[in-house]
Amino acid sequence: MIQTTEPLTTDLLLLERIAEGDRASFDLFVTRMKRLVFSTVYKVLNDCQDTEDVSQEVFFQVWQKAGLFNAQRGKPTTWIATLARNRAIDKIRYKQRQSRLLESYSDKMQPPEFDAVNSADLLDAKECGAEVRSAVMQLSKEQRQAIEMAYFKGLTQSEIAGRLNQPLGTVKARIRRGMVKLRERVVPALQVEAD
Repeated sequence: MIQTTEPLTTDLLLLERIAEGDRASFDLFVTRMKRLVFSTVYKVLNDCQDTEDVSQEVFFQVWQKAGLFNAQRGKPTTWIATLARNRAIDKIRYKQRQSRLLESYSDKMQPPEFDAVNSADLLDAKECGAEVRSAVMQLSKEQRQAIEMAYFKGLTQSEIAGRLNQPLGTVKARIRRGMVKLRERVVPALQVEAD
């Protein structure tokens, strides 16, 4: 147990021990910071359920990145409040992207008239989907993960880099190379089917 009267000293020691993988120090740090994190996130999101979810993500990020904390750049409370605020803003952006995707999808996908459905078109769509799934499964694990996060979860390349703890350039290269491989595999296969 850490015995010190200075909150700053206590927080610094806890972060050092968390970086070493000390679960008890992490639990104590969470106890000390949960009000700050919750209130910071709630001010941005104004929703209790989302605030709880994002707060857990913030503490998970603390567990992963405690070793990156630099005391010369600020206090632990400032660092964790910044993490909380940024994660809350990410949540808002994610919800906005999801909303735009749903609107776009619902605008384009009006239910067809029953007699307008062509079984040949349905078969073509199913075969096209199978071809794309097959091509995605042939990508490397890293490329597939980055592409899924970008195109199916709607994350930006910067957000992906943060979540994977990888340099932004690496993430961009994985997505670019993966998309090139997908084009090389899918486009010729679809052209053969169209002939």
